[in-house]
Amino acid sequence: MHDSMELVVSELATNALRHGLILSAARDREVIRLSLIRRGALVTCAITDPGAEAPVMRDPAPFEPGGLGLHIVESLSVRWGWCSLAPQGKAVWAVLSG
Repeated sequence: MHDSMELVVSELATNALRHGLILSAARDREVIRLSLIRRGALVTCAITDPGAEAPVMRDPAPFEPGGLGLHIVESLSVRWGWCSLAPQGKAVWAVLSG
């Protein structure tokens, strides 16, 4: 599970950095948080970011770099999803089995 968790965390964090930061001149403090929660044989990896847009699974053209992150997350996890956070932001999570 260690290798899978590493890859899932990397993909979720990369997406948060690329798509979850609010692009504005007043960006003095934006936070991305990682949480790992273990319950028995399951580990939930969650990333929160200040962005409001839902994560979207892309279908990149052959040989197009990038765009497969959520496909990787889906293939390595038991389930994954996202939810809005108040007053802004979102959490994207994936559950892995050990």
